[in-house]
Amino acid sequence: MDRDQFDAPRTVRVMRHLGLWEELLECQQCLGQGVCEIEYGRPDYRTGSGYIDTRSGECPACDGQGYVEPPEDVDDD
Repeated sequence: MDRDQFDAPRTVRVMRHLGLWEELLECQQCLGQGVCEIEYGRPDYRTGSGYIDTRSGECPACDGQGYVEPPEDVDDD
């Protein structure tokens, strides 16, 4: 099998307005789920340092929607 077919961006059909379906790109960070592992700092008060831990949370790339907006074309007129 060709590995490129798995790496290609996938699309998701989304109805954001009543009766209007849109094809948008699936979020690559959370794979369209809207939830992913997020790193956060956890302080260690005993030693005065800390470490990085992970937890499940809302995807920061798509704001938990599972899809990303296409980049808007900006004209330099």
